[in-house]
Amino acid sequence: MRIASVALRHPTRAVTNEEIVALLGECSNGVEPRTLRKYQRLVRGLLKRAGSVTRYVRDEQRGERASHFVKAAMLEALERADMGPADIDLLIYCGVGKGFLEPANAYFYAHAAGLTCSCFDVSDACMSWMRALEISYRFLRAGMHRTAMVINGEFNYKEHGFPANFAVRGIEQLEYTFPTYTIGEAATATIVTAADAEWRFDYHSVPELCSLCNIPLAGYQDFVEPSARVALNGVSNFVAYGHELFARAEQYLMPLIRRTVGDLNGPDIYFPHAASSVAYLRAGRAAGVRNGKVYNNVFPRLGNLVSASIPAAMVLAEAEGRLKRGDRVALVPASAGMVFGVGQFTY
Repeated sequence: MRIASVALRHPTRAVTNEEIVALLGECSNGVEPRTLRKYQRLVRGLLKRAGSVTRYVRDEQRGERASHFVKAAMLEALERADMGPADIDLLIYCGVGKGFLEPANAYFYAHAAGLTCSCFDVSDACMSWMRALEISYRFLRAGMHRTAMVINGEFNYKEHGFPANFAVRGIEQLEYTFPTYTIGEAATATIVTAADAEWRFDYHSVPELCSLCNIPLAGYQDFVEPSARVALNGVSNFVAYGHELFARAEQYLMPLIRRTVGDLNGPDIYFPHAASSVAYLRAGRAAGVRNGKVYNNVFPRLGNLVSASIPAAMVLAEAEGRLKRGDRVALVPASAGMVFGVGQFTY
């Protein structure tokens, strides 16, 4: 399989860390002022430590909608690959952000972009994009399809975080709410074609950690065993124990990388899931990965883009000259679930 093109589109409204801190005050009517000031001070410090600078969200005054950016990314990917809608025979939607539980969101975007191909969705939190790539790889190798497009629309700011997660209730809330303040919005489209080049995918799942990051649906209680860590911010809102998530990533992801990659300096570039610009660099240095091999420019510029983080990183890295054809690439996402993955290929 060969990546023919990757496209990225994001909204126009930039939100700085200071705006996030100010929004906490605007959304927290009735909270004790001293508690609010302490909470804001802690958030400001944590954002700086994580490497957060800005994120982009839809500008409602300009009429920006998620569908506009998904369609634009699809059309740009087609143009970059010198293809038309008829060239795509498989479309997979893999975003956590979505408008429908039924039917698959892929059908709506196929219709919007003029595709008439096979469609379905893949859902595995921040691992979804790599899961969709592997499914495409297996289908292409089996001869079931010739060309696939993987898309996501990670537009979750108001749907799963704002303003509910910005209403301060107490300092303890910061433990499972802070990651909300780093979320950005974007859409990506990736086109892959059949080729002899081999890819490798490896995963390690730890289901007992499933409650560390969750967005519950209405009625979720009837589908799972009770958990004190689920729905702490209400139904449909983001809960994430960020500190423990990173600790678990170091515990499980680094051994997986060592086991599957072998020579840690063999890949020319690593693309982690962009939930921080600092943690992955620190982990890479501790493991002996040479400076410059771990790409970390997505998070400070665009925030945590959920399943769009890695394809967005590839677009930025190629524009900066840090990703070139022929480079050996290692995808190393960690995701809610929890699940840890390594994908290896030559770009």
